[in-house]
Amino acid sequence: MSAFLTDLDEQQRAAAACVQGPVVIHAGAGTGKTRTITHRIAHAVDSGVFEPAQTLAVTFTTRAAGELRGRLASMGIGAVQVRTFHSAALRQLRYFYPTVFDKPIPRLVASKSQFVSQAAQLVRIPVSRDVTRDLASEIEWAKVNVLSPDHYLVAAKEQNRIVSAEITVESVAKVYEAYLRRMDDENAMDFEDVLLLTSAILNNFPDVATQVRRQYRHFTVDEFQDVSPVQFELLNLWLGDRNDICVVGDPDQTIYSFTGSTSDYLRKFDQHFPGVQRFELSTNYRSTPEIVALANSVMTSQKSQRVELRAHRASENKVIRTSFDTDEKAAAEIANDIASRISGGVAARNIAILIRTNAQSELFEAALSSRGVSYTLRDGEKFFDRQEVKQAVLSLRAAGQVPNDKPLSHVVRDVLSPLGWQASEPQAGQTARNAWESLNALVDLAIDVALENPAATLPDFVSILDARHELEHGPTANAVTIASIHSAKGLEWDSVYVVGLSEGLLPISYAKTAEQIAEEQRLLYVAVTRARDNLHLSWSRARHTDALGKREPSRFLAHLDK
Repeated sequence: MSAFLTDLDEQQRAAAACVQGPVVIHAGAGTGKTRTITHRIAHAVDSGVFEPAQTLAVTFTTRAAGELRGRLASMGIGAVQVRTFHSAALRQLRYFYPTVFDKPIPRLVASKSQFVSQAAQLVRIPVSRDVTRDLASEIEWAKVNVLSPDHYLVAAKEQNRIVSAEITVESVAKVYEAYLRRMDDENAMDFEDVLLLTSAILNNFPDVATQVRRQYRHFTVDEFQDVSPVQFELLNLWLGDRNDICVVGDPDQTIYSFTGSTSDYLRKFDQHFPGVQRFELSTNYRSTPEIVALANSVMTSQKSQRVELRAHRASENKVIRTSFDTDEKAAAEIANDIASRISGGVAARNIAILIRTNAQSELFEAALSSRGVSYTLRDGEKFFDRQEVKQAVLSLRAAGQVPNDKPLSHVVRDVLSPLGWQASEPQAGQTARNAWESLNALVDLAIDVALENPAATLPDFVSILDARHELEHGPTANAVTIASIHSAKGLEWDSVYVVGLSEGLLPISYAKTAEQIAEEQRLLYVAVTRARDNLHLSWSRARHTDALGKREPSRFLAHLDK
């Protein structure tokens, strides 16, 4: 037996030993998928089936690519190319585009905002900064689904897409078309264009496709449940009529549908690649049996091709489930627990708080800071660094003294209303919802301050905001992580606190359809499977001690009682 197969478990070994033909590996959370695919590549190279220089492993993030590349290097397997879809496509585009078109490659722009804003002006559609962001997101969705402006309009109507309160899908189509013209005029391309242009060249220039297929013969794709139509099209163009491909993924971890990703290609892989050999990794090495059992129970209502996890570790700590009276108490008690763990010798870097929306972070930032616990936000701005919060604080400061006959919370609402705060959450527009959540967090804080000190004035409130801001600790190498569940995917910690398990947060309030609710359920599954040793689930009955913003526990918690 190959040395690269001996230290794998039975399921991993079976998958790694199969190095020819189309292969699909359904890998549950914590089952060693990266280990399996690196050992499969190493075994294939060692046995002479793969030529390292003709092998391409594709990931979705540079972090994952770096990890996979590092593992292969530690096994003595060099020359294998490990890249993200965009990195691999951009490399090919830079090489072939000037030759094919006899002109320089278009300039790659990091942000669509400027061009989207200009496009909106061209078609006389007034847009704010928030609407510009929503338009950019919708154009990205259209592009990853390989839709022209006309086809976007048809698809958007069929799927009842709601962009924002101010923008219809008809307006999006007009802006989209103008955006494409502006990009052409400036000889510019965005990140989606990298994939689209590479696909177009491979489709229309057979000699280029032949060169690429001669270069790469063996493909491995990680996190295949997250592939988009444009990525799948590019992958097929790389392959041509060959089937030397291995994909690995987990339908239960499909949480990026809103960006155009779909697990359909993973679940229906045999329809695209007949004769596929299927393997399953179900032994979870990451988490305790208690956490594994809870993860399985989260997903009981989603039966389609899911992997039922089996725990490898011995029983240890029970999963803790707690309800708190208020959000403030939740943050305080969780911060106390974390501080206690750190005092007991647990490294802060091994602890994470997972949230559904960025607005939830402020209370935990403040609670941890007040206890001297360093923290870092993953893939997100700290609360007081967000643009809408900066503007809100400036506006509150500028409002000055207000007569005490008006409640503090009403004063704060009045000041923040011109900035976008309203009594109820916006029903459309992700950017508007994110901004509203931040502003509403300030309103909630004003209510809490007034409850503790009915005589508190607006300057008092601003002073409290300043103090909270000053308490923030900068990110350090050893700090508690506060992360959205989306940004936590692919990571793990010894202790994980999943907070805000209430209706309106998880599932999020704007998840209405059955598929949207199912994706929220998968988010919870991803969250709980990040924990190795300790898992704490919690929800709050109300936002405030006076029962304002009364909440109900998440419907997903009911699955855990069965």
